Amino acid sequence: MTVPKQNRQGDATRARLVKTAERLFAADGVDAVSLRAVNAAAGLGPSSVHYHFGTKDDLLAAVLLDMGAAVRDRIRANVDALAAAPQPPSVESLVRAVTDPYRDLLLRHRTRGMRWLKIVTQIAPQGHPALDTAEQHLRDRLLTQVRRTFPDTDAARLDARWAVALMGFLQALSRADDWGPRDSGPAEDRLMAFYEDQVVFLIGGVGLLFG
Repeated sequence: MTVPKQNRQGDATRARLVKTAERLFAADGVDAVSLRAVNAAAGLGPSSVHYHFGTKDDLLAAVLLDMGAAVRDRIRANVDALAAAPQPPSVESLVRAVTDPYRDLLLRHRTRGMRWLKIVTQIAPQGHPALDTAEQHLRDRLLTQVRRTFPDTDAARLDARWAVALMGFLQALSRADDWGPRDSGPAEDRLMAFYEDQVVFLIGGVGLLFG
């Protein structure tokens, strides 16, 4: 089947806008970047974002999905595997079910993955609606497994503290390139060592908070 030229051009333009917005949102902050700035940086007309996405929130959701859909789907598969097990997940299996997909993202797409993490950590504390579009109710499925692991902890307290603990991990991971000596080995090895340190820290912290 031949894809019409107009559709191919539209897809290429949308991809260009998404990558441009991703770069600007990560560097300057989502709130500080205007649609005019995205269009200009992409070398496109002043109404391009509006034509292809509609609103800034729609563009932001597209940015989150471009890198984040694979992360979301991998976490969902991991969470579903935990749910299918007869025993409640251990703290380590629960934490790694959520954190390993972020590691895999950074191994595949180091630069863009870091940008994506910076955007997520900007908007997550605000509960931005674009996150709900990207997550597709994954949070509720995950919290069901968190509650299985800690059945004696007040649910509201559990949900809030889990969110804080996970956000601390993501914020640290988003700054992995800023921490540690740059002459201590290959960049990928340094990233994986930093990642593992943060995961071990998170496992211990979650265990102390709720154990």
